[in-house]
Amino acid sequence: MYFSIIRFLCVLYILITTISFAQALPANGKSVGVLHVSLQGGSNSRVQWLAPSATTYKIWLQIPAGSTASNAKYQLHLKGNAAANSVCSSKNKRQPCFEITINQAAHQGKWLLLTQQSAGQLINQWAFAKGGYVSVNASNVRTNQQLGTAAISFEDMVVDVNIGKRYGGGLVFYVNNTGKHGLIAAATDQSTGLQWYNDGFYSNANADNNAIGAGKTNTAAIIKSQGVGFYAASLCDRLILNKYNDWVLPSKDELALMYKNIGKGAAGSLKNIGKFSNRGYWSSSEYDNESAWYQSFADGGQDKYDKYGGFAVRAVRAF
Repeated sequence: MYFSIIRFLCVLYILITTISFAQALPANGKSVGVLHVSLQGGSNSRVQWLAPSATTYKIWLQIPAGSTASNAKYQLHLKGNAAANSVCSSKNKRQPCFEITINQAAHQGKWLLLTQQSAGQLINQWAFAKGGYVSVNASNVRTNQQLGTAAISFEDMVVDVNIGKRYGGGLVFYVNNTGKHGLIAAATDQSTGLQWYNDGFYSNANADNNAIGAGKTNTAAIIKSQGVGFYAASLCDRLILNKYNDWVLPSKDELALMYKNIGKGAAGSLKNIGKFSNRGYWSSSEYDNESAWYQSFADGGQDKYDKYGGFAVRAVRAF
């Protein structure tokens, strides 16, 4: 009995001394329980994070700079209540469990999204029931390695969003009729003056779609035509902001909505909540070989201009 108490106190001490608070969470993430964890490889140390509620989440992990574990195994127990020593299996209908291995040494200091390939499909959203949780243990990690988690956040994927809301790495400026999907603008400019083309290379990029939702295909067409370089579309395409890397250069109609909904054309508290300057902003919508459309955020007007022009750039992404 005496030795059991001593062993319990030692384990408790180890857990307490390896827990500390981490830096701020990414946009939309909900922190839960322990934030900063450092576990010694080969030990039986284990940590779990209870899902905030019964809903669908994306799970984000922030890997500390000092983590060296090459095979950290995170388990997602969607319905919770896993029996002791039970095998983690997605085929267990009563208590489904998904195991995802992360090479922490290769991703130090980065946010990672927990994903898994299943039957040719990429799974990155997880439907948790009440009591569902995420866990990790160090028993399978080499004894000379450290397993760490600087932060974990649960991004609620079943949400109603409104124009002007901070969400998905920026500001919502368009919501479709489902109320669940739309477009987000970065909260600040990516450039105050950058050319549309790639260092004097005029071409027809076949990026002439003006419609809402066309920014993605336009940007891809521009990159394919213009190649590697530093210009408006490539700047958005390479952007990693608030953990997201799927930013694009907005289309002509998308820019018009940005001006109307979160720019100086908006009403009340939404008026220029996006903090746009009075400059012109490039769209991804091409007019011809030599010119493309831009949006004035001073007066809301749109016009075409030579692709060498140095207009501002504001990236957008879909949700």
